[in-house]
Amino acid sequence: MSKKFFLTSQNFELRAHNSLSSPTSDHRSLLLKLLLIISIVLICVSTSHGQEPGEEIKFKIPYELLADDRREEVRKIVATHTIFRFFKDLEYKADKTILKFMLDHPVFLSVTLKAMKIRNYLVKHGTDGMYVFNDRKGIIGKFEPIYTVPRKKYYYGFGGYHGMIFKLLGRGTLLFEYRGVGGNPRRTYVNANVYTKIDNVVLEILLKILKPIIMPLMDKKIYKFIEETQKLAREISIHPDKVYKIVKESGDADEKELEEFQKLVL
Repeated sequence: MSKKFFLTSQNFELRAHNSLSSPTSDHRSLLLKLLLIISIVLICVSTSHGQEPGEEIKFKIPYELLADDRREEVRKIVATHTIFRFFKDLEYKADKTILKFMLDHPVFLSVTLKAMKIRNYLVKHGTDGMYVFNDRKGIIGKFEPIYTVPRKKYYYGFGGYHGMIFKLLGRGTLLFEYRGVGGNPRRTYVNANVYTKIDNVVLEILLKILKPIIMPLMDKKIYKFIEETQKLAREISIHPDKVYKIVKESGDADEKELEEFQKLVL
């Protein structure tokens, strides 16, 4: 249930599928939707095992260096966010060059996750230059990198959950900072900031009240993706030839990206 309800790194706005002209009906409809949200959250909480990230550390964002067309929008999301999450020292048992490659090539990452039978996400290039994301469970969105320097990668995105009963839409920003550590095997540690913003005032108040319940659910979704990419990173580090062969035989990878991957790991 929680996987269908929340979209990581996004803010949400509830929109009814059917519009009613009567003010009384509108108020009744809104009340019913709010009760529905509360019911879903309370049901989900009993199955949620999300971890609390602990001390919150907010990155200093170089707004002047962000992509021009997203700078002010990201500034607004960060300044007026509804929910903020911080993840510290997420461990990847792989060299930082492998993690960087995955962050720089999200389409190849999704193809590799699918080929290795880890997760069947869909990421593809959109006609507007953004990446299109679909988790095949109702979550659809678009995202793009807005800042890339050594050991840092920032994204902006928008999208939502498209369900039969209600629709959740919004925007958000995801900030990655990472560092490599030597040893055998090499490791990479990732810190992340996730900002979400609710534009609907009523929902924003409701979600702030339910934040102690909602944040673990949000974390659970994020940690699931983290675990999947951690598993893939381990496989690439331990069996690079196997991963390369499987991805190549899938026939889904871009030839140029596959060649880059081969040069990196073999």
